[in-house]
Order: sequence, then C-alpha cells, then structure tokens
Amino acid sequence: MTVVAVVGALANTVVAEAAQPRAAAPAGAYKCRDGAVTVSDAAGSAVPTARRSGVPLHARLRVHNTEGVALSKATYVFAIGDLMKNRGPAPAVQWRVGKGHWHKMSLHWNEKTNGSLPLWNSASVSLGTIPARGTVTTEISVTFAKKSVKAVYPDFLDFHSGVCGKTRLDWYDGNGFEYWPQNGTPGKPA
Repeated sequence: MTVVAVVGALANTVVAEAAQPRAAAPAGAYKCRDGAVTVSDAAGSAVPTARRSGVPLHARLRVHNTEGVALSKATYVFAIGDLMKNRGPAPAVQWRVGKGHWHKMSLHWNEKTNGSLPLWNSASVSLGTIPARGTVTTEISVTFAKKSVKAVYPDFLDFHSGVCGKTRLDWYDGNGFEYWPQNGTPGKPA
C-alpha cells in the first residue's frame, strides 16, 4: 500500500509539473531566423552602369533589424558575377558602414555559391551592431577592370551574426552592376 501511495504521489507531481508553463525565452533573446533582417537599396531598382573600365559604381543598402533586440556581430558575404562562361577578371570592390572609412573587399571564385551560382565571393564583412528595430547602412563600390565581360553582374548578400551561428538572417538579391562599354560583344571581354 505504501508503494502505491508513493507512486501515486510521484505521478501527481509529474502531472503538476507538466501542467506548469515552461519558461519563455529570455526577454533579451534574439530570434535567429531567416527574415530577422531586411535589406533595401537606396536607389530603388536602378542598376548602376559603367560605360568604361575603371569607373566606380555604388550601391547604398539599408539593413534593418526586424527584432526588438539589438543584433551584435552582424556580418554579410557579398557575391557578384556575370553568370556566363567567360568570367573575366574579378572587379575591385570596396565597402564601408555608414560614413566610415572605405575597406578593400577581397574576392575568391566560388563555382557553387549558395549551391549552384558561379560567383566571386567576399570574406565576411562586418556591420557591427544593428540596434533593435534599427537600421545600419552599408555602401559597396564596384569597379570593373579592363577585359571584364560585357554583361549585367547580379549581386547577392548573405547576412549572418556571430550570435546566431550558421543561421542565415537574410539572402538579398541586389540590383546588380552593369559593365556595358559602347563597343564590344555582350558576353565577351571588352
């Protein structure tokens, strides 16, 4: 009889504990999810175009934190390419946050960016901390070299944070950059 009473008491305790609500995530927790940041281009849908090599083209992007908690250690990887067989030389790319100093972005060729796209990729670029429901601006400058392929170069940005591990916070398909000299054949070095 004593064993039955102890088992019954334990069962009641387990049921009572299960009925208690679980503690919610801490109030300051950041939701590491795709869509936690959104990106927009200050130029709308305009595609910057270079008619000759050596002319810097610019994109000014607003990165908005949709969460009610500051996002620290925010980063992105920039990718660009002409998506054609002839890839030509890598463009010279620079970046900055806000009105800060310009930094050179080193690029490496990746045959399968995001699984299938042949693009030039950067290393992670730091945005710093994005305030809760706030916005940080990053500017990217792309300069095409001589013998670049005459084409539209789509660009992509993959946003992450050091506090979110490998969780992607946004994949942004930019407006692209265009290298379109007056002479030359599209898809060929010009």
